[in-house]
Amino acid sequence: MPTYKITKISDIEQSQLSEFYKKIYFDRHKSLINNWKWWYRFGYSKIEPLILSSNGKVLGQAGTQPIDLNINGKKVLATWFLDFSILPELRGKGLGKKLTKELMEQCPNLITFCNKNTLKIIKKFGWQDSFSISRLARPINPLKFVPIVNKLKINFADGFFRNVVKKKFDYTKSIEPKKIENNFNAVRDSFKNRKSTNTKNFPLILRDEKWLHWRLMECPYKKDIYFFEHKNNFSIVHIFSKKGVKRLNILFSYFTDQSCDSDILNSIMSWSIDNNVDLLWAIKGKTEKSFEKIFPNKFKKPIIFSAWSSNENIFEALKNGLSNAEGIDSDIDSSMFAE
Repeated sequence: MPTYKITKISDIEQSQLSEFYKKIYFDRHKSLINNWKWWYRFGYSKIEPLILSSNGKVLGQAGTQPIDLNINGKKVLATWFLDFSILPELRGKGLGKKLTKELMEQCPNLITFCNKNTLKIIKKFGWQDSFSISRLARPINPLKFVPIVNKLKINFADGFFRNVVKKKFDYTKSIEPKKIENNFNAVRDSFKNRKSTNTKNFPLILRDEKWLHWRLMECPYKKDIYFFEHKNNFSIVHIFSKKGVKRLNILFSYFTDQSCDSDILNSIMSWSIDNNVDLLWAIKGKTEKSFEKIFPNKFKKPIIFSAWSSNENIFEALKNGLSNAEGIDSDIDSSMFAE
């Protein structure tokens, strides 16, 4: 009978980790092996991903990403649970449960965006799930999502679809996106000037200057991150192409009033139409309403959010979900790791 052991990722040889990533994350394994320390926020706390192995071979991983939350006015260290997987041939043998149990012993406050397979495992340990968070999408050229059309690079109707969408908006104000890496100070100052939000009974993700610098300036893909800014209001976006589809992911937005969010979101839509973007994408948290201006309900899809805490009071608060979750959080924008 094989002997399994669970260790921290920093104790695993790079070659062993790379072999596992090739099998599990085949579409982003090179990028993940090169940047796991950034993605898992290694060094921010003592928390780091756990690796299940046997005889020098990696069999599974429970990824982590430490984050600070504001829960009823108090700062609480929590951990995003992400990149959780066991080798396909070993699934159904209880190894995922072993990893989850060990993770819960080391991380007292855990949150995750997960799939149904992961949910089946963590529910057995008392995790609470909710569907208060949604993924939003707005295709501009729907033919781009027909495999044969995309493969043959047929663009005969592209202009037609863009004109149809543009007529619906009829928006003339233009806000050009700026590169984050060249304008970080402007975004940082806007973050500093944000007004405090009422956090009673609704956990908030704390995005301070340290978090901002890690997530944007230390990001190995910061060249693809831009922001639209108007009157100290802004949206941070990730613009990239994957499998022939040009995407604009709205990662984070800060609006002080309704007129500003209309200006920025409409400008994002207009710019996307004019610059060959095929798909807009965003995450809608519990209290976000601005995105309804450009994202139709028919493309909205609920995301499973689940949480657990060893502290009863923190757990009760986490059951309400996160009020300010966005695309910049956890691994929800993990498409940036595409090869």
